[in-house]
This record gives sequence, structure tokens and C-alpha cells, in this order.
Amino acid sequence: MSALRLSLRSPQLRRRAVERILDPPAAAIARDVIRGWTGYDATPMVTLPELAALLGVESVWLKDESPRFGLGSFKALGGAFAVLRALQDEIERRSGLRPTTAELRAGHPLAADITVTTASAGNHGRSVAWGSAEFGCRCVIFLPEDAIPARARAIEGHGAEVVRVPGEYDGVVGHTDREAARNGWIVVSDTAYEGYEETPRRIMAGYTLLAAEMLDDLADAGSAPLTHLFVQAGVGGLATGVCGHFAQTCGEGRPRFIAVEPWRADCFGRSLRLGRASIAEPPFHTAMGGLAAGVASTIAWDYLAPLLDAAVALPEPVWTAGAEALESGRLGARIIAGPSGAAGVGALLALARLPGIRRLLGLDRSARVGAIVTEQRFD
Repeated sequence: MSALRLSLRSPQLRRRAVERILDPPAAAIARDVIRGWTGYDATPMVTLPELAALLGVESVWLKDESPRFGLGSFKALGGAFAVLRALQDEIERRSGLRPTTAELRAGHPLAADITVTTASAGNHGRSVAWGSAEFGCRCVIFLPEDAIPARARAIEGHGAEVVRVPGEYDGVVGHTDREAARNGWIVVSDTAYEGYEETPRRIMAGYTLLAAEMLDDLADAGSAPLTHLFVQAGVGGLATGVCGHFAQTCGEGRPRFIAVEPWRADCFGRSLRLGRASIAEPPFHTAMGGLAAGVASTIAWDYLAPLLDAAVALPEPVWTAGAEALESGRLGARIIAGPSGAAGVGALLALARLPGIRRLLGLDRSARVGAIVTEQRFD
């Protein structure tokens, strides 16, 4: 098996990016709200000089999301914000009055009668559970039956009920939707599907804060703009929020966007090759649980279709090499990353041995490359 499978954007998709990928005022409000939460701090942005040398590029910048709000992943930016908005909407619908964040934190009497729910591979569920505990509502999280036990315990630690469901993540999404309809619960999902798009848009708006922090850190360091950005795909929420903000802020000077996916769960790579939204069929057989989705979020594909320049599919040894290199510190920073979190660095390590693919991607001595550690390791 080759180290990577590369998918380049099809010619019919080489069109101008949509101008309003995300609603800029709504995304700005989301960033301001999250910055005001207790415990907010921008996560670190570090350089990896040894990895840059291996790749033969000018620099590699790594955004480390593992300390985010003490929850261990970027998901804290989206799920908890969506819970806040869902509660405000529902309480306003019931009472005619829209509660403030402070009123919810103080214990709004109507919040305790509301239940939110979601399907998750772990990190999004923990963010929703944390948001539910912060804002005073009940929470039920549905996980695939093979989800890491430590993730389930972390979710339960925020007072949520965890229910395991047989099958892959995509099937759990449908099960959650049916249970929510039967029980009158509010779904706070990070994947969009037909008839369900507003909440995923809010979650993506929260993710733009990660991109805004990256741009601020690059400016503070006096660095020239990134030329390439490797971003984990999954259902596409993170990639849409991050790439969307970069595209809106940088315009024609935006970096090339390369999606990173597991070998079998490569719905974005397949979609790029075929020129239309496509499905990767399970089983996925990957430890990259946060990326093990065979169906892209509908709005994520619509937004990313004109933006993605390429997608790379990773066999299991690639993320393992990335995690080991990060933990050793030999690349220039020591980070304890989980499988999904290490995927981007693993992809770059694999590319160091693949000069042909580097040339196709334009990774030369003038390249300034960005990547993201999306999650810490959960043992």
C-alpha cells in the first residue's frame, strides 16, 4: 500500500469560490461570544523546524487544539456554542423572552426541562455535554459502539447520559435523529443533512475562531501568509469553518487547502475525483474515529467544493508515525496527540518521502505550511 492516496480537484470544480462561504457577521458574533467565556485562551501556534527541513519547505506552523477549554479538542468551539444558541431559541419560543448567556449560567428555570442530544465519535459529544452543563440543560449523547471508553467517561464527567449504538457514525446520526423526534429533544449535530442545516452553520461559525487565532499568531510573528493548509476533514465542519475564514480574510492570497482523511473514510477525496458529492462505504477500520465519516455534511461539501485543492487519504501507519514524532518532540515541539489529531502531521511526514506528490502540491522551498493538531490523545 502506498503512503498516501492523493485526489486533486477536478477541472469542472475549478471555479471561483463562493463569496459568502459563511455569514461573516454571524461568525464574528460567535467569535466574540466564545472569547467571553470563562477559561478562554487562544491555543498555541508553534513552528516545527525539523519537519520543515524534512519537507524542504520554508516553514511548518502547527496549531495545537489539545488544551482548548480543558476539553482536549477544537470541538469545544462549536458544540457548546450551538447548545447556547439552541437553548436561547427554545426558551424564547416557549416564553417570548430570549435569555442571556449570564441568565443561563445562573440557572434559567426553563433550561432544566430541555434535553439536547447528538451523535458523536467522542469530541463533539463532549463539547455538547460541557455546554449543557454550563447552560443548565439535560444531555444525551449517542456514540458508536466501538468508541474509545475514555471518551465516553469524559462525556459522562459533564453529567450527560451516554448511549452506545451498533454500527458506524453515519448510522448513529440517523438513530439520534429518530430518538430526538420521538422524545422531543433538540439535536445539536455538527453534520448537516437534508432539512437540518442551521445548527451545523452555527458550529462552523464557532470554528472560525481557530482560523482567526492562526492568522493573528502569524501576523504577531511577522510571518508571511501560509501557502498551504492541511486540515482534517471528517464530515467537513472544521474544514469549512477554517478554510472559509481563511478564504474570506485572505482573498486571492489564501493558502492551498488540502483535506486529510482516513484511507477508507475518504468521502471528500472521492467527491473531488468524481466532481460530485460521493459516499465512502463502511466499514472504515480506522483508529481516526473523529474522521471516520463516509458522508460529508451537505453544506460542507457545497462550501468546500470550489475551495479544496486536494485531499489525501491516510493508511493507519501514517497517523501513528505522526503521533510518535509529536510525542518525541523531535519535530520541534512535544505534543500528545490522538489519532485524528496527529493525522495532518502524519501526512506531512509521509510527503517528505514522496517528492512527486510534493511537486504536484507545490510544496517547494518557498512553501509555508500550516497544520492542526485537532485533539489530544485519550487513553
